[in-house]
Amino acid sequence: MSAAAPAAPAAPAAAAAPAAAAPAAAKEEAAAPSGRRNLTHKTHRTHEDVPTTQMRKIIAKRLLESKLTLPHAYMTVEVEMDALLALRAKYNASKGIKASVNDFLIKAVAASLRAVPEANAHWTEDAITFNSQVDVAFAAATPAGLVTPVIREAGTKSVAAVAAEAKDMAGRARNNKLMPEEYAGGATSVSNLGMFGIHEFIAVLNPPQASIFAVGATFPKAFPDGKGGVETRSVMRISLSHDSRVIDDALAEKLCGALKDIVENPGLIFAE
Repeated sequence: MSAAAPAAPAAPAAAAAPAAAAPAAAKEEAAAPSGRRNLTHKTHRTHEDVPTTQMRKIIAKRLLESKLTLPHAYMTVEVEMDALLALRAKYNASKGIKASVNDFLIKAVAASLRAVPEANAHWTEDAITFNSQVDVAFAAATPAGLVTPVIREAGTKSVAAVAAEAKDMAGRARNNKLMPEEYAGGATSVSNLGMFGIHEFIAVLNPPQASIFAVGATFPKAFPDGKGGVETRSVMRISLSHDSRVIDDALAEKLCGALKDIVENPGLIFAE
């Protein structure tokens, strides 16, 4: 007896698939947040278009202009942190506050620019302009992107005052409450990703500033103890991005050296 021929596939089931997919696609489009579109490609992958805010557009424009028009150069210095961490603990206990490592670093950067005033400058078309005071900006994350509030005359303020001002400005930045003049100008910037476990990174210059310090995490490192053994110390890597028109490599090395000396001998932070 011959075998029965296989049954032909049911055509209606195949034809029904596109019709069934249409309501699902309509539901997916209806569920998309207002102002966003879910687009489906032939590969069946989806992506989401999120309209850019005005703030995001300004940040993007300034970053592009910075990389295209400023001759960036870079230098990294490793600093020992044990003395500064011990001083911070004593200072916070005596003042009853919680000043962060970043607050101390803002003061240290201000002190280093006071020690190397040739680096406290920015480029203009007709001249190199030297700043009359040391204003230090710090990077603050917001839903719209990074902004850089400026601590005016950071070198003349106490660590407690810097900490209070930085906390206030960072909070208002997250709620889009900063005034434009509060994140305009500045002699230099401090960008800190150490709290996220990043050991080392390079930051983009924030025009018209001629320098920015990228701060990494504090981590343990073994050193010879002078007795044939090893000891562990806490270290941090700080990378300087600088505008070579204003701060050449020799001046950048001098600035990094001053910062290292101040961080490792943190009493100098209070010597201004």
